[in-house]
This record gives sequence, structure tokens and C-alpha cells, in this order.
Amino acid sequence: MAKEDYRISELERIASTKTEIADELGIEIPKDRYWGNMSSKLCGTVGGAMGGEKVREAVESFERNLLKKK
Repeated sequence: MAKEDYRISELERIASTKTEIADELGIEIPKDRYWGNMSSKLCGTVGGAMGGEKVREAVESFERNLLKKK
């Protein structure tokens, strides 16, 4: 996979995740999928949920690696 293709697929994955989280939180998703017109508080709600998920995954991964080393 070319470097540019990877970046595009990663951006699509992030956009999809953002949409899923907004939907779970009951936040209306912009019809044009452009979040720039949404309030920073609303975007922070979605971004915070995304960040929290990443931290949880990182901690779980670290813990699994620790158990493998024992």
C-alpha cells in the first residue's frame, strides 16, 4: 500500500470513528460531514471520547505485554 493510500484510509477510519461516536452520544452529524461549523464544546465531546478510547487501548496493550514478559 502506498504511503498516500495509507493516509487516506487512516483519515477515512478516523472520520468513521468520529461519526460512530457522535451517533452513540446522540449528536447530530453534519449532513456534509464538515465539523468546522460545530461548536468546540460539541467537537470536544466527540474528540474526548475518541481520545479516551485510545488511552484505554494503549493501557490494555501495555498490560498484555507485561503479562507476556512474566
